[in-house]
Amino acid sequence: VGAALPVDVLTYEEKTLCAILRVISSGFVKLWSALTLLGFYQNRRCAFRVLQASPFLLALSGNSRELVL
Repeated sequence: VGAALPVDVLTYEEKTLCAILRVISSGFVKLWSALTLLGFYQNRRCAFRVLQASPFLLALSGNSRELVL
């Protein structure tokens, strides 16, 4: 309450419960804080794990550690 931050859900996989979120750079810390502080949603416990963060969407499309040549 008191602040709004536009967040886009670019992809969401129901099976793995993974999502790619997009937010403007000035809202990154606010989004990270909100995810950290959220412990319950609709009376159910929840937690978030950030796997990657990048200012470039293309950087999220692959993992260089899993690159096979």
